[in-house]
Amino acid sequence: MKRSKVDAVVIGSGVGGLCAAARLVQQGMKVAVLERLPILGGRLSSRLVKGFQIPTGATLVPFEGRSAFRETFDLLGVPMNVRPMQGAYRYRLRHGDYEAPTGGGGLLGMIEFALQDPQEARELFRRFTGALSWWQPSDEISFRHWLAQYSSNASVHALFEGFCAAYIGVHADETPAGEFFRFLKAMGRNIRYGIAAEGNRRLMDDLAAALVERGARVETGASCRSILVEKGAVRGVCVDKKGKEETIEAPYVISNCGPRQTVRLLGAEPIEKSYRALLEAHPHPVPVISLCIASAEPPSDCAGVWNFGNTKSLCFLATPTLTCPELAPPGRHLTVTYSVPPSSSPPLRFRESIQRARREIEENFPAFRKGAQIIHTGTHHKDWPSMHRWPGFPMPVRTPVENLYNVGDGCMPPGTVGVEACAQSAAQVAGEILKRG
Repeated sequence: MKRSKVDAVVIGSGVGGLCAAARLVQQGMKVAVLERLPILGGRLSSRLVKGFQIPTGATLVPFEGRSAFRETFDLLGVPMNVRPMQGAYRYRLRHGDYEAPTGGGGLLGMIEFALQDPQEARELFRRFTGALSWWQPSDEISFRHWLAQYSSNASVHALFEGFCAAYIGVHADETPAGEFFRFLKAMGRNIRYGIAAEGNRRLMDDLAAALVERGARVETGASCRSILVEKGAVRGVCVDKKGKEETIEAPYVISNCGPRQTVRLLGAEPIEKSYRALLEAHPHPVPVISLCIASAEPPSDCAGVWNFGNTKSLCFLATPTLTCPELAPPGRHLTVTYSVPPSSSPPLRFRESIQRARREIEENFPAFRKGAQIIHTGTHHKDWPSMHRWPGFPMPVRTPVENLYNVGDGCMPPGTVGVEACAQSAAQVAGEILKRG
C-alpha cells in the first residue's frame, strides 16, 4: 500500500473544504484535498445540461463586503468572476408584490406591505427591534410561535413563512426563534451577493488551481475509506482511488462531508457519548427541491430574487441569465427555483411537493405554461442535503478525536447559512490549526 505524509488532509472539496485548505496553504502548510466525485465544489458547483449551466446547489454567491468566502479568494489572489445581481428582492403575497429597497432597511416596509396598516406595522416592527437589540428570544420556541404572540394577521405570517423557507431553509414553525433573529442580525454584515458569470464550477476550479500552484494536492475520484486514529488523536486517512489504496499520514484532518459521515469514517473507533448524543438530538438534514427551467423569455422582469408568501411549496425563484446571459445558449434563459416539502422532517413527500411546486410556478408566472421546459429536477436530502444540520442546532467544529475537525453547514456559525456559513466554519478551523502550529 502506498504511503505519504502531509500537514493536513481535507476530506471533501465543498466550500468548507476548499476554503479551509486555502487558508492553510496560504500559511505554507502542505495540504491534500480528497474529493470522491469527479468534480470539485460540492453544492457550489455546476454542470452543463442542454447548454445550460445548472447549479448543483447554491445560486447566489457572496462576493463583496465582510464575506469570509470572498476573503478566501483574496488571500490567494484568485479573481472572482462574479457579477452583482442586477435586481432586487421581491416578496409576493396574495394581495400584491413588494420590492425591498436595495440599500437595506426593508423590514419595516415588508411588514407595512403585509399588514396594510402603518400603525399596526410600527407596533410589530417595535417587537422585532426589541428582539434584535434587547431580549433575543430563545430557541425553545419556533419563530412562528414568537410571531403569533404579536400578530394573527395571515399575510404577515405568510410573508415570514416564505422568508424562513427561502433563506433559512425550513418552515417558520421549524425555525428556532433565536436563530431567526441571529440570522436577521447577520444580514446586516454588509455582504453582497452575485452570480458566477461562468458558472459555480469554474469559480471553485479556479480556487483549487490556486491551491495546486502553491503545492497542494487536489484529487477527484479519491474516496476516503477511513479516518485513522491512535491514542485518541487523528493520524491520517486511508483513501481509495481507482481501486488503489493509499495511507496519507497527517497530524490534522478536516472533514467536509458532514458530521454524521465523519463519525462513520471513524469505523470501530468509539465516539465520546455526549458528542453522539448531540449528533442525534437533531438528526435530520435539511431537504430542498430544485427545479431548473429553460425558456425563451424570463418569467418576469425581475433580475433579482422572488420570495413567495402565497405558496405552500415554492419559496425561491431567480433567473440568473438576466445578470449573466452566458449561463444559457444564446436567446435562452435559465430560471432556478427552490421549494420545500410540507415538513422538513421525514417522511419527505417529494413527489407531491414537486407537483405542487410546478403548479405554483405556473400560477405565479402563467407565461411558463407555454414554451418553458423543466430541464432538471433535483432533491437535496440524506447525504446530499441542503444543510447537514438543522438551523440553530449545529455541531461544533471540533470532534472528540484530537485534531479532527468538521467544516461546512453541519457546523455553521449561529445566524449563518449556505456558502458564507461554510466559509466561516473553514476560517474558524484554519485559524485554530494555525494557532496550534
